[in-house]
Amino acid sequence: MTSDGASMTSDDLESSSATHDDSANGKSPIATGVESALRASIGLFSLGKEEAEAIINRMIERGELAEKDGRRIVKDLFERPKQGVQHINHKVERAVDETMIGILNMLNIPTKSDVLTLSEKINELAEKVEALSKKVSS
Repeated sequence: MTSDGASMTSDDLESSSATHDDSANGKSPIATGVESALRASIGLFSLGKEEAEAIINRMIERGELAEKDGRRIVKDLFERPKQGVQHINHKVERAVDETMIGILNMLNIPTKSDVLTLSEKINELAEKVEALSKKVSS
């Protein structure tokens, strides 16, 4: 996104990643590089995956970027957010499960595991009653 809120085009992205002299505005070369990388990242993310791959492929063809680095950049841009979403989904599911268990406990409603535990105990008692019944009848 540009400062006026418009989406960056591939030309904007390429021009933002081009090197330029910032000594006049007092920025260090490292700060300029970091700023350019951030602007490029934001621009690539706002583009689609296909357009981002096309831009990175052009940079590889021009020798501005190693092929291995280009593949890693595309993977990082589009796989890490998916992993983050999956992690958040897992946390939400766990929180919902814990909340539901708490609500069921407050209302004295047994959970599935409570019912299974009771069922196992009933089966054990039934076996003991049957064994005692056999002893008494013999």
